[in-house]
Amino acid sequence: MTEVVVHEMKYYGGKVNLNIELVNYSDEYYNDYRSICCDCFRELSIATNLNPNSFYTQDEMNKKKFNVFIMFIEKEIIGSVEIHENIIDHLFVNPKYQNKGYGKKLLFFAISRLQQAGIDEITLFVADLNKKAIQLYLNNGFKCTKTIIDNW
Repeated sequence: MTEVVVHEMKYYGGKVNLNIELVNYSDEYYNDYRSICCDCFRELSIATNLNPNSFYTQDEMNKKKFNVFIMFIEKEIIGSVEIHENIIDHLFVNPKYQNKGYGKKLLFFAISRLQQAGIDEITLFVADLNKKAIQLYLNNGFKCTKTIIDNW
């Protein structure tokens, strides 16, 4: 186990209205989804002494498929975001599409969806090592509300 600094962040921005088409996870996406997710979190996994190729099984993914939303361009996965109750989780963008605004679109999709469900307190957690993600969140209405040391 490795000690990791994790920030809890809450959304204090305004109302978001973003209607983009994302699809829920299904088994047909498993291999591509797994590969892209592992690539996106590789540096973080290595820095925290986790296996960068460790991933959910297909059964585990199926259990959360209604919470996992995937963005495509044609048939290629651009990125994904998970939404659980009031929490935004596992937001990632395919490395070849990073720095083109897709992370912000995924983030706003999740915020909009939660707001449409009547949820006012939107939360996410981010490792301090993930500086790009922290900046994305800070630039788009999130504020750090708590910092903890977690064991991964």
